[in-house]
Parts: sequence; C-alpha cells; structure tokens
Amino acid sequence: MGLLLAVLTGCGGAAADGTSVRTHFEELAGMEVHLKILSDLEQSVLEYEEDYVYNKEDNDTFIITAPESLAGIGGTIAGTDSASFTLQYDGLALDDAMPQRKGLTPADAWFCLLDDLRRAEPTQIWTESADGVKLLVLRYEQNGEDGKVEKQVWLTEQDYQPVCAELYADGERVLQIQVTEYRET
Repeated sequence: MGLLLAVLTGCGGAAADGTSVRTHFEELAGMEVHLKILSDLEQSVLEYEEDYVYNKEDNDTFIITAPESLAGIGGTIAGTDSASFTLQYDGLALDDAMPQRKGLTPADAWFCLLDDLRRAEPTQIWTESADGVKLLVLRYEQNGEDGKVEKQVWLTEQDYQPVCAELYADGERVLQIQVTEYRET
C-alpha cells in the first residue's frame, strides 16, 4: 500500500531507466558520507552512526561513531561488487561471520547500495518532493534462495546526492539509512 501511495503521490517525469544514475555512480571517483542507521533486526532496534569513505581505486573504509560503546570500531570492505567482497576488522577478514543476506547489516549496507546504484537496473523510478527539494526514488528488488530483498534509495534529482534509503527483507523493513553529510572526492 505504501508503495502504491508513493507512486501515486510522486511527481512523475523520471527517466524510464536508471542509466544516468548508473553512469554517475560508476564514474564517481570517491565520496565521504556520514550515515545514521536504524537497524531493526531480530526484534531489537539499534541506532548507529558511521563515517564511510568510498574510493573507486582502493578499498572502502568505515568507522562507527555512535553509540559511544562502539565508537572507533572500523573496518575495510574490499572487492568490486556486493557478490564478492571481504569485510575486515583490524586486519582480520571475516568469512564465516558474514550475514546470510549481504547488504542488510549496518556494516555492509552502504557498500551494497552503492553497488546497486553503479550496476543494477531499478525495478521502479519516480520523483517526490521533500522540503522543496525534488528527489529521485529508485526501487531495487532481488529474489534469491534466501528470500526477497527490496531497497529504496532517495537521491536529489539535480545531482544524485544520496539522501536516505530503506532496506526490506521479505517485506519487513530492517534498515533505515539517513545521509547527514555527503561530499564527493
């Protein structure tokens, strides 16, 4: 119902495909973002903040800045796409500690969203306005052996700056991401 309402209230006029979005993010050399993440996994809601650095020519890095009990913990994400990446904490690669569904945890969600923006064709695109800013909304859907994953990403229509995202597993929202600072490098 929410998706139908969003489509009906959208302003229309968005491009029929995500080619220009994919081109923008594929050509992007780097970015630095500050993220606020609300994680609603397995009956517990946790709030995180992290600084994330994307570098097309090298590994991505992140540092958790909140909550205070986790502040300073960071990691490196290496790899070219969300199907084959390595997550490292303090130099230790985590193979068997990876979640069953990649891209649905605070540690790997942003990396996988960027991969979708660079490589995937959205199943739907529409426009909305929020606080006088025109936004482009992209919806991605993936059906796999372990269920359905849906992602919605809001970008400014003018320059494709990420604003926020919501991630769903089997119809249940598991992550909300708000981009509070953004800088292309």
